[in-house]
Amino acid sequence: MASKKAVSPFLPFMEKHAKALKMSNKDVTVAALRSLFGHVYYIWRTFKPALGEEDGLKYYGNVWAALAHMSFQGAMQKFGLKEVKDLPTLGKIVEDCFIGVPALYVTRRSTKNEHVGHILWCANPAYGPADNTYKRHDYYRQEVYLTYVYLWALIEDAKKAGLKEDILVELPSGRCRDGAACACQIVLRTRDADPARPLPEVDNRFIDLEIGNQEPVLYVLKKQKRTLEEQGPGTFLGFFAVDFLAWLQLNIYVKGKAQDIYLQLWNTFPPLWVKDAKIDLEIGKAKTIKDIAEIISYCQKQKYCAYSVTSTGKDTLTLTAAVDPFVEVGAMLQAPAGYNQALAKMDQDFVSNVLKAAKAEKIATATFTSHIAKGAKSSEITIKMK
Repeated sequence: MASKKAVSPFLPFMEKHAKALKMSNKDVTVAALRSLFGHVYYIWRTFKPALGEEDGLKYYGNVWAALAHMSFQGAMQKFGLKEVKDLPTLGKIVEDCFIGVPALYVTRRSTKNEHVGHILWCANPAYGPADNTYKRHDYYRQEVYLTYVYLWALIEDAKKAGLKEDILVELPSGRCRDGAACACQIVLRTRDADPARPLPEVDNRFIDLEIGNQEPVLYVLKKQKRTLEEQGPGTFLGFFAVDFLAWLQLNIYVKGKAQDIYLQLWNTFPPLWVKDAKIDLEIGKAKTIKDIAEIISYCQKQKYCAYSVTSTGKDTLTLTAAVDPFVEVGAMLQAPAGYNQALAKMDQDFVSNVLKAAKAEKIATATFTSHIAKGAKSSEITIKMK
C-alpha cells in the first residue's frame, strides 16, 4: 500500500507549470493523461505511414521499452532494492510499474515459478483520443504486442540486476485486442513452472461500468489508495518524455528523415485544437489580432506552454512564455542539442499551422523572435497583421 505522503519528486515541476497554466493538480493530471496517451497514439499514426508498419512498430516499441526502463528504476528506488533475486520480486516490480501507468493491477498468483496479474482498467486506451474506429483498432491490435515489449524490457533490467532464471511471458487476453475481455492477463513463468496448471479465473466484471460517470483516474487512484500528488507528476513529465523519446528514435534510426517526421507528428494537432479553441473562446472567425493571439495561446496551452500578452501595438502583439517544459524535461533526460533545435523548428511550424487552421494566415503572421530552446530567457511570439 502506497503512503499518501510518498509524493513524487517531480511534484514541484508539475506544480510550477500548473500555476503558470492556471490549472489545479487534478486538472493537470487528467489533462496530462489524455495528452500522454493521445500523443503515443499519434506517434504510432505518424510512424506507420512514414516508416512502414514493420519499422514504425519497432521504433514505436522502443519508446515503450525506454519508458519501461525508467519505470523499473523508479520501482527499484521505491522498494529500496539493490538486486532482483527471484520471480516474486520481479512480479512486485511489474505490478508497481503498471500501477503507475496508471492501471488497476491485481496480482492473482505469486509463487517462486509463476506470477499472474490481471489488469482490470488501463489509462491506455481509456484516456486515448476519440478517432476513426478502424484506425483505433489497427493501433490497439499492436498494443498487446507492445505489452510484450514493455515486459521484456523489465525482464532485461531484472537480469542486469541479478535475476538468474529465464522468464517466459504469456498474455492470454488483452483488453485493447479483445474488446469483450474483462481483464488483461499477465503471466510470467520460470522454466520450472507447470504451463498446464489452470490460470486464476478472470472475474466477470467490467470495471468501466462500475466507474460510471466518475472521472476514471480518480476512481482508480482511490482503489489503488494513491493520490493525485503521487500520480500526476509522473504522468505530466511522461508526456514530454514520450515526445523526446519519439524524436530520439527518429534521430537514431532515420536521421535524414527525423525532422520532417517529427514535424508531421506535430502537424496533427493544430486542426484539432483550433477547432476546440474557437468553441471554447467563442470565436466564430478570427478577424482581429486579439482573436489570433487567444487562439495561439490556447493551442500552446494544450501542450502545456503558458503564454501571455506582454506587449501590444496597433497591428503588432507579443506573446511571451517564461518557461518551456519540453526543454526542461529534455535537460532532465540529457537530450542532445539536436532536440532543442527540433523543438524550436517544431514550435515555429506549430504556430504557422495554427494560423492556417484558423484560416488567418492571409491576414497575419506569427513568428518566434526568441525561444528558450535556443538559449533565450523566454520564448516570444510576435504577431503582426498584414
